[in-house]
Amino acid sequence: MPGHYDPLLVALSYVIAVFGGYVALDLAHHAREPVGLNPQGRHRDNRRLAGAALALGIGIWSMHFVGMLAYRTDTPIGYDGGLTALSFVLAVAVAGAGLFAMAHNRPQRFTLPVAGTLTGLGIVGMHYVGMAGMRTEARMSYDPTLTAASVAVAIVASTAALWLAFRTSRALERAAGAVLLGLGVVTMHYTGMAAVGMEAVTDVIDPVTAPGHGMRVQDAALSSSLLAVLTGAGALLLLTLALLSSLLDRRQQAERSDEQEARYRAIVDTAVDPIVLINDRGIVESFNRAAEKTFGFEAAEVIGRNVSMLMPEPYHSAHDGYLERYHRTGEPRIIGIGREVMGRRKDGSVFPLDLSVGEWHVGKRRMYTGIMRDITARKAAEEAILRARDEAEAARIEAVRARDSAERADRAKTKFLAAASHDLRQPLQSLFFFAHALSDKLESHPTAPLLASMTESLNGLRVMLDSLLDVSRLDAGVVKPSVTDFALGPLLERLADEYRVRAAESGLTLRHVATSGWTSSDPALLERILRNLIENAIRYTERGTILIGCLHRGGALRLAVIDQGIGIPADKTQDIFQEFTQLANPERDRRKGLGLGLAIVRRLAGLLGHMVGVKSTPGRGSGFFLDLPAAVPRPVPKPARVTVERPRGKGLIVVVDDDTIILVSMRAMLEEWGYDVVAAVSADEAIESLLNLGRRPAMIVADYRLREGRTGVEAIRDIYGVCGVRVPAVVLTGDTDPARIAEVQRSGHRLLHKPVSAPQLRDILITAA
Repeated sequence: MPGHYDPLLVALSYVIAVFGGYVALDLAHHAREPVGLNPQGRHRDNRRLAGAALALGIGIWSMHFVGMLAYRTDTPIGYDGGLTALSFVLAVAVAGAGLFAMAHNRPQRFTLPVAGTLTGLGIVGMHYVGMAGMRTEARMSYDPTLTAASVAVAIVASTAALWLAFRTSRALERAAGAVLLGLGVVTMHYTGMAAVGMEAVTDVIDPVTAPGHGMRVQDAALSSSLLAVLTGAGALLLLTLALLSSLLDRRQQAERSDEQEARYRAIVDTAVDPIVLINDRGIVESFNRAAEKTFGFEAAEVIGRNVSMLMPEPYHSAHDGYLERYHRTGEPRIIGIGREVMGRRKDGSVFPLDLSVGEWHVGKRRMYTGIMRDITARKAAEEAILRARDEAEAARIEAVRARDSAERADRAKTKFLAAASHDLRQPLQSLFFFAHALSDKLESHPTAPLLASMTESLNGLRVMLDSLLDVSRLDAGVVKPSVTDFALGPLLERLADEYRVRAAESGLTLRHVATSGWTSSDPALLERILRNLIENAIRYTERGTILIGCLHRGGALRLAVIDQGIGIPADKTQDIFQEFTQLANPERDRRKGLGLGLAIVRRLAGLLGHMVGVKSTPGRGSGFFLDLPAAVPRPVPKPARVTVERPRGKGLIVVVDDDTIILVSMRAMLEEWGYDVVAAVSADEAIESLLNLGRRPAMIVADYRLREGRTGVEAIRDIYGVCGVRVPAVVLTGDTDPARIAEVQRSGHRLLHKPVSAPQLRDILITAA
């Protein structure tokens, strides 16, 4: 192409190309910074890519236009406005297409050559569209070789520009890349310009007035040099503003990033649990302070290394395979699930961890956050709990064994007492009957006092056996309170009259304070409690006074039995309520009982829901108190006293007992009272005698234990079958076994415990008659 170039404008075109290339590379570099999952970051990335495309397009087009204006020729040159504008759009469009293609398809193998080729062809198109917009009086032609060379230079330059856009990381590298890029663009442009040839034409066409022609620069108000300078200055200004805007945006972004990083570090570093951040290759990128304390590593020792260093075998060797398998199959084993794993400290020690792993993305990179908790203490606590549970279970089993053993011992004791009581009562019963039969015959005989002493001893023995019986009956649970409202005055008066004589015989004074109080309780059981307390007071008081009375305490009553006896030490006030406990009877004088009286008192009081207490001073006496609920008094008519004549007994009495001595003694006593008696050792024998006599008995008296394992209850039932009617029946037993006591109670027959006194038996016979 004939003519020459303005060197200053050529230089300006090169500067524009270099500066535009630098701005484009800078924007593209920062557009590829990680933005994570933040949509605003992705929008900012796209804006920066668009800015880079605009900067590169402005740089290339401005360099092209200034380079064309730098050309000097004698032939007038004008420019078509539409094609010139189209060339600008092409420059921006192809630059943007190439950059976006690279930004969003970087992992593809052929992305760079394809994008570089298309961008190069676009730039060539921009160049030759701009050349086609030139209006001149000469006819233009193109040299194929130089044109092909310009196309090749454009493709190489475009490919280099796109490669540099996503490979440079430092400003100096970007500057060097911009120089090379500018050199390539300028080379492509001036090679393309050199490929153009101009030939003069015969018919001269005025480029100003010809249809479709643009402005003729030589005749314009602005010279080509000034237009080139203004175009270059404008392009440089725009590029400078774009660069400044990018720098300002990056500065603000850096401040936000620093703030976010500080917030992130504040959260992560102050977390009590270890937090470790790794990439998709298992390389540690963050290691917080809690992790440093837990694993014993400094963050600098771990960051950049594989996270498997924190794992013992087999986790250490299997971790990378697990990541690879997860990336391949998408099947999680820990990610999003969490489980217990083992960790390894710097010193090589292994400890249990709770691990939960979350997955997230930075652009197209996978990142994993592991949150851990050292559960060594929890595991130790769980093991301690398990040990404690095992020990508690062992203790429970031992306690159950001990309880069963105690229950067996208690049952054995009860059976022993029952057996001993039965075996003792049998001969004692016969002694009672024989003594009573003799007393009737020896009423004025010189041996009568001896017989009276023997009877007194027998009564003492009976009282002791009755105490054993009471304990057995309470253990059996057959004592059921019959609670009613009644006046305490008559009960206390009767007991005071009864025991006043016994107290006087012991040299004591028994005083009774009358009361008008009423209470709600079982009169019989309450009487037994008071009897035991009074007998205890008489037994352990050598001289002085015994006081019986009732105190009113608000809405309640307190019965009191106070003596001036030997007293009780303070540390023994609870022991005295235990069975067989006697504080002042080391010689075990049976006249002072067995030590069961107060045990029976406490059990009966508990059965009735009454509180029993004691206050005592050694050497000065004791006071026993029983708290009772108060009841509303009501008038009670006094029954007329009727003298009951005890007629001589008439009728037939059947006695069944396998002990012949008992049979003989009872038969002698009953016949002395005027009864006819059938004495038999079994039910069959009694039935045979009744059939021979042809008489119906008036009463049946049967021992509980008979021969061949039969019972008195069964014997009475068999005799009922023969008689055809139910006659009064009494079961005598010396057995204190709770089960047997309960059985007789269920039968509905009268139960008497051996030894039975003669007056008691006579009263029963008279009542039945």
